[in-house]
Amino acid sequence: MVTSKLARNINCTNFSEISKNAVYEAKRSLLNWLGVAIGAANHESMDKVLNVSKLMESSPQATILGRKEKADMLFAALLNGMSSHIYDFDDTLLETVLHPSSPVFPAVLAYSEFKNKTGKEVLEAFIIGCEVQSRLALSVYPSHYWRGWHITGSVGGIGAAAAMGKLLELDEEKTSFAIGIAATDPTGLREMFGTMTKPYHPGKAAMNGMLAAFIAGEGFTSSKKALEAERGFISVLSEESKLELLTDNWGDNWEIEKNSYKPFASGIVTHPAIDGIITIQKSQNLKADDIAEITITGHPLVKELTGKTIFSTGLEGKFSVYHCVAAGFLNLKAGVNEFTDEFVNKPDVKALRSKINLTIDKNIKEDQAKLTVKLTDGRELNHFVEHAIGSKDLPMTDEQLIEKFKDVTGNIINGESKNRLIDLIYRFEELEDLDIFFNLCKPVEAAGRI
Repeated sequence: MVTSKLARNINCTNFSEISKNAVYEAKRSLLNWLGVAIGAANHESMDKVLNVSKLMESSPQATILGRKEKADMLFAALLNGMSSHIYDFDDTLLETVLHPSSPVFPAVLAYSEFKNKTGKEVLEAFIIGCEVQSRLALSVYPSHYWRGWHITGSVGGIGAAAAMGKLLELDEEKTSFAIGIAATDPTGLREMFGTMTKPYHPGKAAMNGMLAAFIAGEGFTSSKKALEAERGFISVLSEESKLELLTDNWGDNWEIEKNSYKPFASGIVTHPAIDGIITIQKSQNLKADDIAEITITGHPLVKELTGKTIFSTGLEGKFSVYHCVAAGFLNLKAGVNEFTDEFVNKPDVKALRSKINLTIDKNIKEDQAKLTVKLTDGRELNHFVEHAIGSKDLPMTDEQLIEKFKDVTGNIINGESKNRLIDLIYRFEELEDLDIFFNLCKPVEAAGRI
């Protein structure tokens, strides 16, 4: 049985068996994830969910990153999963457009803070949880995604359950129960893209996975064939039949080693076009009035995921390749500030968007794009992006990730905290006590002596 074999793999895998490169990439994932989670800590959607946590008189068990408040472990997982996806600036496994960190790290860290786990235990659980959700994503992609499921939410809860099962030291049977409980609770419709509910998906997945592992630990039962059964997760939620991907060659390689990181705060499929227009603009220094027309030629997913032409909010702008290219042209970047409500409604931004067209070419890969810029003086500029920055073939360097972390966390935490967190993360497996880590994640006015 596939679910039971997967549970056995989870149960038998130890930190010493994980490759050094996988551990290194897990630490890079933590740095990237932590930065974007802290950076969005004060978003209005966070306030709304935190108000519910207070209404429920949530116990102060775990840190809400970038905020002075704490919440119980479940609400902390929900809130930290949300904040890490609000800016759409988190990591991506490009084969399935899965964001691997946002459903798993929130659950793992909330529990590890409350139960005084070590840095090594955190990394071990995260890598295993990431492996489970990534293999599951591969086994149901692409039909699962095209049906309308937000894959980060739908498989992320199972990844979080697997990671939590490892931390809780569940036996094989209870781990299979945890997988089954999480599998019956998939989260996330793509209809919600561009609203507050999209980042809710990975947060709810983290919460669901944590709860599944907790109640499985109490002996709460589920099907031991939750993934492979005729009416199980894969058959019900996809048209694929790739069960072997869940367990074959376990431990030979780790999916986290394929992780990629976003230089731009928008859907990953917009990145080649943003990269291309920035390259052109840096070499030409054009003005918006110089532009007669910009044509983007991209992968079919560009239109499917980011084809919005009419919108009024920054969240919606993240799903408009037209806006993303306009932002890249005007500001030479597409970061947090380029996706505010104010920026997407600026007259000059809207005027430039109206000059941008999109065509689809099935032969173009997801990390590629062609930009054709026609100028009012009759000239035509062309640029082809072979691999967008941040893709697995042109990854962000440690230096770029560190700069992104410092930038996206803004004034929420101070410079000393940023530098110390960076140092701690790159030697995370050495940490026997995570108290200082969580203290450094608090805003300036709430942090203790550091």
